[in-house]
Amino acid sequence: MKYGIIVCPKCKRSKAVNLSNKTTKCIRCGKVLTLDKIRILYKTNSETDLQNKIYTINKKLDNSTK
Repeated sequence: MKYGIIVCPKCKRSKAVNLSNKTTKCIRCGKVLTLDKIRILYKTNSETDLQNKIYTINKKLDNSTK
């Protein structure tokens, strides 16, 4: 699997990541996340599938905070 979805443990925002990278930075809070130490919620090889899933997850997270 080439791509994945994670959730930042600090600000709870989901993010699409390239799983070949070792780290990524949260675009909301700036926390640097180590991918081998964080839970991968979803894995796929398709960018289109990834975009659809990240939209769905962010929508659920936004609705749960209201």
